[in-house]
Amino acid sequence: MTSLVLSAITSSMLLASEPPVAREPERFNVLGERTLFEPPLAHPRSPEFSLVVILTPGSDRVTGVMGSRIPFLNFHSGALHLQVGFDAGVWTDLRMVSNVFGFPLTAVDYLFGVPFMASYGPFSASLELSHISAHLGDGVLMPRDAIKYTREFARLLVAWAVTTHQVALRVYAGGQVLLHTIPAVPIGGGEVGVEARGEWWSAVQPYVAVTGMYQGDTGTFDVGSQLGVYLASVSSRSFQFRVALAGYWGSDRRGQFLGESISRITAGIYGRY
Repeated sequence: MTSLVLSAITSSMLLASEPPVAREPERFNVLGERTLFEPPLAHPRSPEFSLVVILTPGSDRVTGVMGSRIPFLNFHSGALHLQVGFDAGVWTDLRMVSNVFGFPLTAVDYLFGVPFMASYGPFSASLELSHISAHLGDGVLMPRDAIKYTREFARLLVAWAVTTHQVALRVYAGGQVLLHTIPAVPIGGGEVGVEARGEWWSAVQPYVAVTGMYQGDTGTFDVGSQLGVYLASVSSRSFQFRVALAGYWGSDRRGQFLGESISRITAGIYGRY
């Protein structure tokens, strides 16, 4: 009896000392994984959750965003991974009123779409078919009639990612074609970007992101950037928080104010599933 107990204990210790065997993902599953292609961090219309305050002197604006990219269908074949998801985002532009507790709505933009994603080794790609529309709120300082703004577009992004010396690096590029617009505008556009995240510490991980965008509808080259930290200690496997300063220089991407030239610095907290 004693020898059986000792044998069982020894076997348990040997099994515990062996490294866990990595499980292969199921060939097909639904709602079981993280997204294969994260929307760019510094793009002004990437779906996520955020609360952002504009730091430009004299500004009383605050932006709230409710959105996410949800991977829905997942397929695996060796090193090739395919995924279909849903994109949804609502960007609300508000004013902070000091003499009364309230946030008058200036404008709101809505986005929804279907991204088709793939990854193979260090490469990944996303083809997004999306709709976006913009609406004027009743809190504008100078009341005016709303303009018609609605468009459907296809956007293709390709990325290469690598982690070296505890720095996760991603470089991406792509283009966009407008399939239907009101009003009619030039249909082309392109973008390129880079993101780097330091993984030296487990609790707080610094990152930087820069995106350059040629906007065909306004004929401008716009730049977005972020410098901040991931709050890994309060994040989870399914949700990630980050705090960042962000800059944007170029044409206003709010549909009701499209084409107005802006230059701003913001501070905000962001979250993604």
